[in-house]
Amino acid sequence: MQLDKTQQIFQQYHRFDDGALVSFEQQYQPGGVQAVRIVLYARNHALDGNVWRQVAITVGAVREVLLKTPGNFINRICCGVKLLRFGDVWCVDVDGTYVRDDPATLEEVRRDGDCYVIGGTVEAIELD
Repeated sequence: MQLDKTQQIFQQYHRFDDGALVSFEQQYQPGGVQAVRIVLYARNHALDGNVWRQVAITVGAVREVLLKTPGNFINRICCGVKLLRFGDVWCVDVDGTYVRDDPATLEEVRRDGDCYVIGGTVEAIELD
């Protein structure tokens, strides 16, 4: 049920294209990263008018995190935020550029992605 809402948010926000990355927060437990919360600022295309909102995407049961940012990092989303399913895991990829629109495998994400989280659960909610 919650996943349907998450997928709906990704559709309504057109994968957050032309939005901005507000924050990338890792929540730790003794065993490592438990969850990652990504906050984005983007336009909800399903609403009339130019309505911009903040959306939080939380990936739980985190298995892998990669965040490479250059010194001149710009927080603008150009290639979108992808919600991907590979077997029993979810992958949220921020602004990755791939040969195809969506990477076909986790290996492709690992090879070419610069900012992604792989975990067992994912949830997106509007904050305002």
